[in-house]
Amino acid sequence: MQNYLNSKLMSRRRALLGGVIALSAASVTMGSTSALAAVARVSAVNLASAESRSSIDPTTCQVIFIDMQTSLVATSATAEPAAISLSSGVMARVADLLKMPISFSVVPEGENPPTLLDSLEPYSTRQNTLLRKLAGALTDSKTATALAKNKRKKLIVAGFVAEVAVLQTVIDAIAEGYQVFYLVDCIGSQSQRAESAAFRAMEQIGAVPTSVVSLIARLTPDFYSSPGKEAFTALQLLFKK
Repeated sequence: MQNYLNSKLMSRRRALLGGVIALSAASVTMGSTSALAAVARVSAVNLASAESRSSIDPTTCQVIFIDMQTSLVATSATAEPAAISLSSGVMARVADLLKMPISFSVVPEGENPPTLLDSLEPYSTRQNTLLRKLAGALTDSKTATALAKNKRKKLIVAGFVAEVAVLQTVIDAIAEGYQVFYLVDCIGSQSQRAESAAFRAMEQIGAVPTSVVSLIARLTPDFYSSPGKEAFTALQLLFKK
């Protein structure tokens, strides 16, 4: 047992030393701004490695859908609107099944009321659907307060568009101490380059990229017993042609 513990300790020390060497090289070969970015990235990777587990306790999680409105998602060029709607609906269905709080942050649509994707409408209520006029969801005090009241520090994020509402929400959420998972198949943009840049930026500050299937498998790893059995049934919608 002692040999095993010594081996684990040496492995951690080697990993730490490797990080220090990498950062030292970065500071020599890069400008100060690039070196700081390298520090942030290595720190985020180390943090994720230290905290990651194959399973995630759903009682620590909540979900936010940002600007998942029919007229907005219809303009997506990086993912098919129908695919975004389907994946989002499955995520909402499983979140509801696992009793994970769901929030919807929406923006005005001219004179018309915001209209959510059909797949999300069944999970929307007056209490969990919050209208805002700011770019990021957490810059809106009502939304930030609603999320805080749920007292769940793992935040699952989906939304449109990646490089504005989603990115700003993720940045602010991490600043507020949330561990963030962003669903790549529930996010869209009008530009592939902009979306890719947003994904990289979120990952560099510690947000975890994932998909609906991967995340649900971590939330309910037992697909043979309830509620995993029901979650697995919901996932089958994603595999139908």
